[in-house]
Amino acid sequence: MSTFAVFGMTTDVALAEARKTVKTTKPSVKAGCPPLELTQAEWNLAVEHQAAKIMAGEKVKQLSQMFDAPQYAQQFMELARKTGKCRDLRIRAKCEITDAEGEPVINQKTKMPRVVWVDYLPLAINAA
Repeated sequence: MSTFAVFGMTTDVALAEARKTVKTTKPSVKAGCPPLELTQAEWNLAVEHQAAKIMAGEKVKQLSQMFDAPQYAQQFMELARKTGKCRDLRIRAKCEITDAEGEPVINQKTKMPRVVWVDYLPLAINAA
């Protein structure tokens, strides 16, 4: 079962998200007039500004596919660091939510245990 993935933000992902959100029009100066179209250069500049805002923010996205073991996710993180600017890279694992007694929390709709992404912290084992 694949349960590990890398989350964070890279410039490529921020740029792709900015391209989806930046509009190609701007409001007109006069009331009642149709919006004005942005030129390609203006739109590219707006996309770059939006991507810079995304990179400066705190939002993270899943960057990798799901892996079977955390060492594969670690290798993906190392590769992502080499390829370009990135921030907040971390490995997360899918885990069931449990209550205070250790019983799994059940989703009322599906009657299945609730599963969420949590930060993966490797156990530190000291070799003697």
